[in-house]
Amino acid sequence: MYNAHIQKLRRQYKRKGSLLKKAYIEHLPKEAGFSGGESGFYSTIELPEQLTGKQLADYLVNKNVRVQETASMYLSKYRKENRIRLSVSQVKDRHIPLGIERISEGIQELLVK
Repeated sequence: MYNAHIQKLRRQYKRKGSLLKKAYIEHLPKEAGFSGGESGFYSTIELPEQLTGKQLADYLVNKNVRVQETASMYLSKYRKENRIRLSVSQVKDRHIPLGIERISEGIQELLVK
């Protein structure tokens, strides 16, 4: 029973990771990059240098998208201000592309401000 549950979770998270990667490719602006997400857990989006993760995270709250800025996750010597982290493990599959679309729109809107 335990192994069957683990296999089910692996399939679910793999599907979420595939949806996430597809959404990144389809929606992220060329100025942004991404890593991780294959597991459906944590993934990182690298923002254009002029944006901070905090700016985007604050902006996205009003769009009902929750992401985490990553500056505090680095040693101060290696601090990266222009990244956000997200997880889709608890997000419904149909909401993954919509969330990435909103993140992309936020990046583009903040770039023109």
